[in-house]
Amino acid sequence: MSLTEQVFNQARYMAPELTSDQQDLLNTVCQAAVSSLEARLRDNLSAEDCQADFVTAAGMYAVAAMSEMGDLSGMELLTAGDVTVRRGHNGAADYLRSQAQLLMAPYLKDGFAFLGV
Repeated sequence: MSLTEQVFNQARYMAPELTSDQQDLLNTVCQAAVSSLEARLRDNLSAEDCQADFVTAAGMYAVAAMSEMGDLSGMELLTAGDVTVRRGHNGAADYLRSQAQLLMAPYLKDGFAFLGV
């Protein structure tokens, strides 16, 4: 299974009530999320080096983008691991994006993370 397919499956898991048209758009958004996130990885890393975190974060980015486009406006509930966002909460897309950024911070050139000493 390709990396984009894994991200698409993760995003569909986070937002399961999608129409066929929304799933087609989500697939395209997932491809963009994968490309964008891969370009931001540190030079000595590949997506496979941090695959679990990469797939989750890219899925979160894709769902956030779909939410901002309004294509998930009918969604009542979104669950990503221990994080649950209900419709009507302001900034759900920003929250997902910030959680994805925190998850990927140790792997990104432009990220920042505290490391234990």
